[in-house]
Amino acid sequence: MMMSRGGRVVGAPDAAQMQLETLELMPCGCIVAVQTVRPSGVPVISLEAKGPHCTHRTHRANKVIRLGEPYDPLDYEERGDLFI
Repeated sequence: MMMSRGGRVVGAPDAAQMQLETLELMPCGCIVAVQTVRPSGVPVISLEAKGPHCTHRTHRANKVIRLGEPYDPLDYEERGDLFI
């Protein structure tokens, strides 16, 4: 929760619980973010931006794709979870 004290904004203590590991470009042009939840180290894979020419209806910005599993950009077509 953010509060103002004497003209100063005090940020939430949990604001930095996600650490960005990498950004990956998918073949369709969408951008996937690989993040880690701190302090547990659980990986979170999310679609951060939809590519300008992407034709997949299910690709939406800020959509969590996987939770707790590592991301391999080469196996997303085989698993099919990025199309759900």
